[in-house]
Amino acid sequence: TVEAKETAVKSSLRTMRSQIEMYKMQHNNPPGYVSGNPSTMTTFLKNQLVGTSNIAGVSSAAAVPSTTYPFGPYLQEIPANPFNNLSTFKIFTTDTDFSAVADGTTGWLYKTLTAEIRLNYTEADDAGTNYYDY
Repeated sequence: TVEAKETAVKSSLRTMRSQIEMYKMQHNNPPGYVSGNPSTMTTFLKNQLVGTSNIAGVSSAAAVPSTTYPFGPYLQEIPANPFNNLSTFKIFTTDTDFSAVADGTTGWLYKTLTAEIRLNYTEADDAGTNYYDY
């Protein structure tokens, strides 16, 4: 049902947001950055969240921390957007509004500039709230 999908997406967003905050505290930069420079490589961002990384943000796909990559993993996997079943990211590095980039072609929208993550889905719930505004 739509209500179940809305509950699932709110839970996934809450988890991802808290883990992005944890990453930021440990690395002094949000995921998507390496040594302070933004990266637009979606595989790289995924590895930073579900793999391990060093203090500079260089990541490994390994799920077990090591001396070289002592931080993470922050998530076991990237959850799928329950509305389109995609777990991919659309990453942007500018201060663009989410409404301008939401198109449903990926599961999630991620703004490296502010470390914001949103649902990439263009419809609205019964209350009129756009899903990308969750």
